[in-house]
Amino acid sequence: MKALVDLIPVLLFFAAFKLFDIYTATAVAIVTTLLQIIYLKHRDGKVAPMQWVTLGIIVVFGGATLLTHDETFIKWKPTLLYWAFAAALGVGQFILKKSPIKVVMGAQLKLPEPVWGQVNFSWLLFFTVLGFLNLWVANHFDTADWVSFKVFGCTALTLVFVVIQALLLAKHMQPAENTTPENALHAPPPEIATQSVTESETAITSERISALLQASLNPTQLEVIDESASHAGHVGANERGSGTHFRVKIASPLFTGLRPVAQHRLVYDAVGSLMTQGLHALAIEVL
Repeated sequence: MKALVDLIPVLLFFAAFKLFDIYTATAVAIVTTLLQIIYLKHRDGKVAPMQWVTLGIIVVFGGATLLTHDETFIKWKPTLLYWAFAAALGVGQFILKKSPIKVVMGAQLKLPEPVWGQVNFSWLLFFTVLGFLNLWVANHFDTADWVSFKVFGCTALTLVFVVIQALLLAKHMQPAENTTPENALHAPPPEIATQSVTESETAITSERISALLQASLNPTQLEVIDESASHAGHVGANERGSGTHFRVKIASPLFTGLRPVAQHRLVYDAVGSLMTQGLHALAIEVL
């Protein structure tokens, strides 16, 4: 539904251009964007900051096109919007030290922190390049070709970029354990789920820890050793003498440039789902 709402001004802009001209299309884009803001405000009770930025740019540059009867202004609008997106991502990552992409997608994806930084920067570069590409098309092709590029070309490039990025991120994604697509929306809390499966399914082993670390950190070297037996009688130990205390020896390209505390945090984040299932302690050696 949200994607459809976002596409309506673009599709109506294209239809108005084909039926009339660029100036009518510009007026339609201004009106539909304003109506979109009103609808979002009514539906959600608030409007995202970038929606306001979009409205401001289309009103200023679309209005300039209508007042001066110069289509150059409306052709600059996509570029300025893409660069506004890039600027917002850059400010978040390099000044506020946060990943805006993580804020938007963090609920759907679980990725190591350094990977979020890479995703954020890749979108920053994409929007920057797309802005320049829009100007190149506007200056080297006629208005009809530019409209087609704006509506279909930019959309296609964005979809291709998303697909490529998804393929690259697949090895870093951390799906919830013991959760299938069919029951993901109805999975019980961890405390209840743990009680409902057999001991063999919840046993923490070196292999399970290795699988989580492989999926999250893409290590170049990895060894996981169960040292639980040597901690018998200690806090967190169990009667089996296994599955509670482990030693992890690991090397990963994601550790590059990070302090030891941050490196260890990545390891703990990767195996965090096991901490409520009996994993008591990790001794971490970064190689």
